[in-house]
Amino acid sequence: YLNKWPECCVVAEAVDGSIAGYIIGKVEGNGKDWHAHVSAVTVAPEYRRTGVANQLMEYLEEVGDKTHNAYFCDLFVRPSNEAAIL
Repeated sequence: YLNKWPECCVVAEAVDGSIAGYIIGKVEGNGKDWHAHVSAVTVAPEYRRTGVANQLMEYLEEVGDKTHNAYFCDLFVRPSNEAAIL
């Protein structure tokens, strides 16, 4: 991912320099299915429910749109991951 889509892989850094979260993404598909895809998004427990994941998602959506002309951005979530669905 870092070699092919480095712009889709970012770290959210906390004020103290620790890692608050990260996102690893890519672009894929053909035609109208050309899109950004979230392969992983992770937020440290102490930063959950603070908007970090939302900021990371917005970043990848913008990169997909502005850099790669993606039509949408997708993220698959397990049904058991209630916090991500809410």
